[in-house]
Amino acid sequence: MAAPNDKPVITASNVVVTLDVFSGRPNPTWSLSEGMTVEFLRRLHALDGAKAAPREFEDLGYRAVSAEFQDETKGTVAVKVSRGIVTLDRAGQRFHYLDAGRQFELWLVNTGAVHLTPDILRYVTGEIAKRQ
Repeated sequence: MAAPNDKPVITASNVVVTLDVFSGRPNPTWSLSEGMTVEFLRRLHALDGAKAAPREFEDLGYRAVSAEFQDETKGTVAVKVSRGIVTLDRAGQRFHYLDAGRQFELWLVNTGAVHLTPDILRYVTGEIAKRQ
């Protein structure tokens, strides 16, 4: 990611994850525990920068998983993970990172395993696996 003192995100609290999978009804959301938030930041910081933005994906079905949270020094941060690219928005700035093998995306989806039906979890993880 960035140099240790130049990370786009230093801390995270109140991380709320949303699975963008439905059209016409509310998408599933869940909060990360403190331990999962630490792991979320560790994984986010391990990503390498990317030059290109992801292509917009407007089809029906699974599109992305996102997280919104507070960084004590930078305010509200939004992270969207889709198709091998992680996009981070904060304080009017946008950063893109590579999600090699879509491992960060898969991990973030699986943090919601107890909040999702088995059919939805199986469908979304299958979509991630087939589009690598």
